[in-house]
Amino acid sequence: MLHSIFALELCLPHEASVRQRLHQSIVTQPEIVGHHAKWCLYQEVTRTLLEMLPSAERGCWDYFNDDARARHDYNMWSQGMITEEGARTSPSGASDAYRDAPRFMTFTMAFLLEQNTACDRGVFELCNIPEANLWRRDSYERILRGLGVLNFTTVKSDVIYLIPGADDWALTPEDLQHDKFEYLRIITG
Repeated sequence: MLHSIFALELCLPHEASVRQRLHQSIVTQPEIVGHHAKWCLYQEVTRTLLEMLPSAERGCWDYFNDDARARHDYNMWSQGMITEEGARTSPSGASDAYRDAPRFMTFTMAFLLEQNTACDRGVFELCNIPEANLWRRDSYERILRGLGVLNFTTVKSDVIYLIPGADDWALTPEDLQHDKFEYLRIITG
């Protein structure tokens, strides 16, 4: 079986209530979940991401229908869930909106898709965006709004995670300058 990959990550302002909502969406899922419940999870987080999209500063997304690259990149994205992520070894501390620099969080989802299925073709069409528009806010919106095309009978594997795991580890502007986050593109438009 051949595979494609779709992955999306957004860097959003750290708002404790939003982080908590996204965190709860992830941790309240049972270990084994059916296809429809999985689809509902991603629709729920997508609604939250769309709500926050106007304030998103950075992000990235990928779609590749090359089997070797899909498997390699999916493993790379999955490692973010099981390895220590971040640019610091200690908490950034609680944020004070009146005195501190802003804090950020990243939300990531990645899907290993069975190639040449209706789901794969639907994701391909969503991601068929002219190069000049790849990192535009309206392109992210198009993709997020279209993720209903995911069919978990042909999604072979998925991963979803949120950084930070706790509010006092929120990312700082200095963290985002670290080489570890160089893949995040400035969102325009």
